[in-house]
Amino acid sequence: MALWTALNLDPTRHRAVALVGGGGKSSTMFALAREGADLGLRVIVTTTTHMLPHPRLPLTDDPTPAHLSALLADHPVITLGRYDHRGKLTGAGATADALAAADLVLMEADGARLLPLKAPASHEPVIPPDSHAVVAVAGLDCIGQAIGAICHRPEQVAALLRTGLDHILTPADVAAVLSSPQGGRKSVGQAMAFRCLLNKADSPERQSYGRDIQSLLARQGIPSTITYYTEEERGGQCLF
Repeated sequence: MALWTALNLDPTRHRAVALVGGGGKSSTMFALAREGADLGLRVIVTTTTHMLPHPRLPLTDDPTPAHLSALLADHPVITLGRYDHRGKLTGAGATADALAAADLVLMEADGARLLPLKAPASHEPVIPPDSHAVVAVAGLDCIGQAIGAICHRPEQVAALLRTGLDHILTPADVAAVLSSPQGGRKSVGQAMAFRCLLNKADSPERQSYGRDIQSLLARQGIPSTITYYTEEERGGQCLF
């Protein structure tokens, strides 16, 4: 429950969680799934865009609740999705069907090409309207770097911050991107809980940056947490 608690989320209430942004969505999704399974919950991990499958989790592309329930009876965490032509998973079925079979549905709802910060394009993110919570993720390794060198969709980030691609990112910039309706908060419904996760805090300097961002977000009433994943934890490799 450590990560759920740090994010001020309740897995029995926030049963459908979408992850957006960059810099650790997959690692966070699998960490939340592991904690849910340890609580005895049945968990589906899936995507509304594209993601790489976990190599040790059962995978199905059949979204019918009866099939999902049968699979979850033998495996506490499963992946729902179908392969595309690039070997990545795309979504399969509706969130409501997954919720009919599972206690938790965790979804990657955005892409960032492994970069730590982004602002979404017009078609992003893909957050199902029946999501209960959205977690916007950013990697603290973006701070001190130029927008054009470190961000996914750098033009959108620069436009949001009203600056150029050569602008060096600060903690205030990251807080602004995460909290903006054109950034991390885009397409988040009024009934959805909104949280931020500040990842890659693997040095005292980055931890300090994280605390600065956390304070700025708190002034806007946005709960957040600071974390980092070890090499073994990245992508949930050691969790299953």
